[in-house]
Amino acid sequence: MTVQACPESCPENGRRACPHCQRAVRRGARFCSYCGIALRSPVKAQQDERPGQLFCASCGAPISGRYLQLDGRREIYCETCFRDRPRCDVCGAPVGRGGQQIADGRHICGVCHQTAVYDHDKAKSLFDRAVSIIQGELGLALNVPTSFALVDRTQLQAAVAQAGLSEEASTNRTFGLFVREGRKRVIYAQCGLPQILMLQVMAHEYAHAWQGENCPLLRNALVREGFAEWLAYKVLSAMGATKKMALMTQRDDVYGQGLRALLAVEQREGVLGVLRRCLRTPGQM
Repeated sequence: MTVQACPESCPENGRRACPHCQRAVRRGARFCSYCGIALRSPVKAQQDERPGQLFCASCGAPISGRYLQLDGRREIYCETCFRDRPRCDVCGAPVGRGGQQIADGRHICGVCHQTAVYDHDKAKSLFDRAVSIIQGELGLALNVPTSFALVDRTQLQAAVAQAGLSEEASTNRTFGLFVREGRKRVIYAQCGLPQILMLQVMAHEYAHAWQGENCPLLRNALVREGFAEWLAYKVLSAMGATKKMALMTQRDDVYGQGLRALLAVEQREGVLGVLRRCLRTPGQM
């Protein structure tokens, strides 16, 4: 199951909050104390030193005085938009010009919307591209046919519940899911994700499908999720998505920790060493 680190929503006085639960978090926290989701780096508050030259990326109005900026993003926002506008479901930015509210109620900002995937055919083309990289460069093929489905938030939540993962997903924003029901194998991805994030989700869930066939008893979460992130990292590397790759390694949760551990294994032992970590005794790293 693919989950996304939540961005903050409260830059005031160093407090941080997860938009998934809208709860304030103590200063310096790495995780939301209410829902447990990993937080990104703090929102930066800066003072405008070029009056009349800076404009809010959300409302377009000129900025006078203090403005705010998400860490790692070049767009800047006025305090009013940052405080009052709905937040992007993907990146946490205030939604304004070019943004969308899609049918399942989610808001997508203009930046994420530029490359967001809403069409099943386009999503399937990306899925086929990810599979081609995984099989062609790493030789990891699936023996059991696995279909792909692009779904909205409501449909994905229903699939999570049906798979009996509701409790696990309740503390995370789920973006993708691999489901095995008898002979049925399906990889789900949530619509409205930017293309690079969509590829990451698809590759992550493909990894869980591969694990289901080759190491079904694997219970070590660090290995299980770390391997899924490692496979996604390899796909993004083939696509030249270096910025997203860097963000993946910076996560402090089990996804980031597992990825860093397996990248270290790959550096020492190569790809076969990474595969051995999945195929060895379930509880070992």
